[in-house]
Amino acid sequence: MKPKIVLIDGAFRGEYYSDIREAFEADWIFERSPEFLNVDSTSIDLAMVSDERAIPYVAHTVCELVRRNVPTLHVVDGILEWRNTWENPTHNLDGANSMPLFNPVLCHKIACIGRSQARILESWGNLGKCEVIGFPRFDKLSREKYHGNKDKEPLKILVMTARTPGFTEDQLRFVKQSLQDLKKWFKNNRNIKGVSVKPVWRLTGGLSEVVEEEEGELDLSGKELAEALEQADAVITTPSTAMLEGMLKGLPVALLDYNNCPHYVPAAWEISAPTHIDKILTELIEPPAHKMLYQDTILHDALECVGSATPRMVQLIEKMIDIGRECRKNNKLVSFPATIVANEYMAHHFLEERFDLQKLYPNYDFFDRNDKCRMQVELGHLRRDMARLESYIKELESYLNNIQTSMEYRLAEKMTKCKKFFPFIR
Repeated sequence: MKPKIVLIDGAFRGEYYSDIREAFEADWIFERSPEFLNVDSTSIDLAMVSDERAIPYVAHTVCELVRRNVPTLHVVDGILEWRNTWENPTHNLDGANSMPLFNPVLCHKIACIGRSQARILESWGNLGKCEVIGFPRFDKLSREKYHGNKDKEPLKILVMTARTPGFTEDQLRFVKQSLQDLKKWFKNNRNIKGVSVKPVWRLTGGLSEVVEEEEGELDLSGKELAEALEQADAVITTPSTAMLEGMLKGLPVALLDYNNCPHYVPAAWEISAPTHIDKILTELIEPPAHKMLYQDTILHDALECVGSATPRMVQLIEKMIDIGRECRKNNKLVSFPATIVANEYMAHHFLEERFDLQKLYPNYDFFDRNDKCRMQVELGHLRRDMARLESYIKELESYLNNIQTSMEYRLAEKMTKCKKFFPFIR
């Protein structure tokens, strides 16, 4: 018998669950209203949601299902964003104070996209709820290591904004100003270090009018971001999950944010003022090795990339269903262990592929030596020479000690003779 899984916000965000539904066979139920709670909920094996406060009735539904002892799982749909968490007035659903987001999570468990996200959510009172899963939608993306493309001209820099570029008038004003400054810079700088560059504008929220007269390319095709990234050589974006998609693709990614607010997911390059543009755009064309290394570190902390996320998500769903069934069978309150999907590497960060000393320190010629046998022989000689030097140092120390002892003895002898002739000397 197939397990029955309710997608609380599935009627409005069904596309978000498509990868999960494809990977796990179940009786998937899409609900448009909380009225389904009027039916018997004992047959529901699991309820899932991607945003507990996006739709007014969702939070109530989650709480009611928890009270009815139905396992509930929150599947995070992207990165945490400061403005959305703390400064989004649309979350002010009751006309009073803004409703909390993730603090705490109402569901029994929350599937996080990465370890840094889990740490933040745990700091908001969600200890024992967070499972580091990854992002199933990203499993299908090609992952490449950026190697540059100086022979291609013009180089395309993808400039984009988040699906919701701002939540207040002031925030939108800052976004518009940042785009205008970029537009001006591209107008005055057709080349970077002799290489021609061309902006590709992929803007949301009516912001395309800001750059519609700009010489460049305005992407209004509606094609998937992955397809747009295939043609890009670098990315500039406002805070969004697209940052991770660009990093995963191996492109240098700059964060554009004149709001200058904290970032739960940082970037190796951050543009928070017009004065930053010239230096950062120059670096995006020839990204320094140490900054690309840092970008990979950010990516692997923000997004669980080891293996695929989909099998981990399936494992979490299966175990939550099994544990939930066992608890209800024995008339116990549904509860879960602190960690369901455990990975032996979770507590460690693997060595980054870009950690290449030869590229990170190009001015040190000894990192160019890759002949292992020659280096082993050279190391043997150096160790033998060091042993010889250490022996020589010990001989010198012994000699100096003997000299010092001899001098002290002679001085003492002379002092004794002086005291015989000059009794007043003490």
